[in-house]
Amino acid sequence: MRFENQTHIVTGASEGIGLAICQGLAAEGAHVVMMARRAEPLEAAAMTIRAAGGRADAVALNVGDTTAFAEAIRAAHARTRRLDGLVNNAAYTFQASLLETPVEKWRRAFQVNVEAPFVGMQAAVALMREVGRGAIVNISSVSGVRARKGGLAYSSTKAALNHMGAVAALEAGEFGIRINTVIPGPTTTESFIAAMTKGQSGAATLPPATTVPLGRFGTPQDVAKGVLFLLSDDASFITGETLRVEGGGYWTR
Repeated sequence: MRFENQTHIVTGASEGIGLAICQGLAAEGAHVVMMARRAEPLEAAAMTIRAAGGRADAVALNVGDTTAFAEAIRAAHARTRRLDGLVNNAAYTFQASLLETPVEKWRRAFQVNVEAPFVGMQAAVALMREVGRGAIVNISSVSGVRARKGGLAYSSTKAALNHMGAVAALEAGEFGIRINTVIPGPTTTESFIAAMTKGQSGAATLPPATTVPLGRFGTPQDVAKGVLFLLSDDASFITGETLRVEGGGYWTR
């Protein structure tokens, strides 16, 4: 019960990696504040946690509305009287080449994938420093450490997120707050499979699992375990780091 009586906020929490993180936190005693854009799937996800005996609040919002996001963080802190962790997991995925990327979608990608985590960290650190402790984990991607065709906007945002987290960790450390980044590889979430699926046949254009030394793709639970480690006191002397949860996939080297 590493998170007993703690409060943790997770964005992009209605499915996939975000939901797995919430389930793991709740199973170890945390009160999870789940944030996502679509209200019905989010509430359904929160209900699964409550049915298992956990504590979960569902807060429907678009983190791209950064004013509303910051206000929601402060409201969760006021309601639960504490904030121990924040996981910036929500992301906007857009696949297109340089010549095919509309500037509107480029801006949208940076709004959700970079500006929202920035605002989230800013709001959370301001609250956490009052008690001198706290942990933040940003969810990045292997796309942020290796260039690939067709992912210009998404890859650029994740590269920015990686460095932003490292700089923020240097500044937050004086308040006793740790900030780290998790870099998942190909992970079997619904959104990832959909994003990598092309053509009417529905055949997924995924890299073969043989490119992963451990011989399989990751699961949301694999990623969640890394996140929970970094949020916990087991990682009390770790900050400013990037943890790759990708089975040793050599495309990231």
